[in-house]
Amino acid sequence: MRELFKKRLGNHQRHIQKYLRYVFNDHFVLICVFLLGGVGLYYSEFIKTLPSHFWPASIVILFVLLAILPLGNFATLTQEADIVFLLPKESALKDYFKSAFYYSLLLPFFIELLILGFLMPLLVATSSLDFSTFFLLLISLWSLKFAQLKLATLKIYQVSRQFLRQVEVIWFIAAAICLGVSIFLNAFIGVLLALVTAIGAQQFVTKREDNLDWEKMIHLEKSRLHRIYQFINLFTDVPEITATVKRRAYLDGILRQIKPIQRNTYLYLYARRFVRGSEYSGLFLRLVVIGSLLLYFVHDLYFSLGLGILFIYMIGFQLIPLYNQFRYMILTQLYPVASLQKAKALQFLLFILLTVAAFIFALTANIALSNWTDRFLVTIAYFLMVFFFTKWYVPSRLKKMAS
Repeated sequence: MRELFKKRLGNHQRHIQKYLRYVFNDHFVLICVFLLGGVGLYYSEFIKTLPSHFWPASIVILFVLLAILPLGNFATLTQEADIVFLLPKESALKDYFKSAFYYSLLLPFFIELLILGFLMPLLVATSSLDFSTFFLLLISLWSLKFAQLKLATLKIYQVSRQFLRQVEVIWFIAAAICLGVSIFLNAFIGVLLALVTAIGAQQFVTKREDNLDWEKMIHLEKSRLHRIYQFINLFTDVPEITATVKRRAYLDGILRQIKPIQRNTYLYLYARRFVRGSEYSGLFLRLVVIGSLLLYFVHDLYFSLGLGILFIYMIGFQLIPLYNQFRYMILTQLYPVASLQKAKALQFLLFILLTVAAFIFALTANIALSNWTDRFLVTIAYFLMVFFFTKWYVPSRLKKMAS
């Protein structure tokens, strides 16, 4: 059974790696580097403004650590056919689930390592703790995550929802006590309590002899994979994600502004594809909301300039694949429309959408910035970015795609 899991894990990793090169492209990496550099700079300056023994910071850190503990689900990698072919071997699946459990711990452990490392300077600056407690806190986090994930494995068995909720509440109380003791009293005692919690969860789950709920287990795994594909779908098309189409009649008034004339043929198609399809409109809204939230908390001119321009670029870059949406429709190839109009239609649509995004970003930045000169510069820079992006970058990009 362990060999079966290794085989499935290898297939799963190869499948995901095909998409990762689209996720971690140059543009995404550039934005991440820029954001990390800016956040790191402001974070260090923010810590300097806080007084020592500032206890509210410790409370915030406690809540953040409690919030990240449930991140990461039990990855069983089960498939629909298992309900037929593996059902007779249910009693032999313990080794399979054991391998799946330890694999499921890897990503949460890494995330907790990064977040705790990010929070430690704030914790040291505002409390009596020093950096030597980092490893004790990390062991506490990993032990509590071990306990949480071990208890989460009960979800694939035939147990009631009420029982699962009770188990989750008990674990949350134990986690809050362990981390509270580690931060406010003694980190070593907190580690001991966390280890006891992990051992207790291990013994509690091991002694149970519940039967597998095959349908629920497969449904949970499909839901987990769907969330992964949804994230990847922000960067590239994923066959596992089927796009949903909605009428959105409340936007018909905007679509009617496109006159039904020959030169608007592709503009008519692209606009309706954007509005009524879920992936592109959802992508646009998500990036606008995220960019606006980040700009709201930025009070520096240069950081606002860079952040807004990068988000405008990323929105436009992610919407360019609209160009090929009707490429394989035979009817569009019969239209008496020049191919140049196709590029101009997308170029115009991107100009409208990016202008809307730039307006929202400029409005948010104007609220965050206090200097009128800074507000003016940010607004001009955002709209200039839209102009240069749609006037020069988009045509050259579309030529490459057409060839």
